[in-house]
Amino acid sequence: MRYAKRGAVAGLLVCVAACGSALGPYGGSGGGQSGGGGPVGAVNVGPGIQFVSAHDGSQNPAVTTISAGATVTWTWSGSLLHSVQSTGSTSFVGSQIMSSGSYSVQFLTPGTYHYDCGVHGTAMSGTVIVQ
Repeated sequence: MRYAKRGAVAGLLVCVAACGSALGPYGGSGGGQSGGGGPVGAVNVGPGIQFVSAHDGSQNPAVTTISAGATVTWTWSGSLLHSVQSTGSTSFVGSQIMSSGSYSVQFLTPGTYHYDCGVHGTAMSGTVIVQ
């Protein structure tokens, strides 16, 4: 039961983060509403060694395009340890290594932000494009 509650809270966090964009849950460029149906700013982590963009379904690298000021939330599933760590010259504060839960970053400045998993490195990577 504890895990079901945790999953419901993580799902709520993804929705709150994605719905916080001025463009609504599916707005923005890079696919618009036809990009795969998931909310902008939601990335699923695992259960295998992968990041998957909930917006357009891209994975390894997961590519998520958002508007400046929007929030990206990574949500962990499965039991493997993962993290989100920024790589490159435009950077953001990364997460701790964990097997479940979620981590959110609000991107205020336009740019291209690359990241990977601190455990799996370049085998598990993604990009956030902020416009």
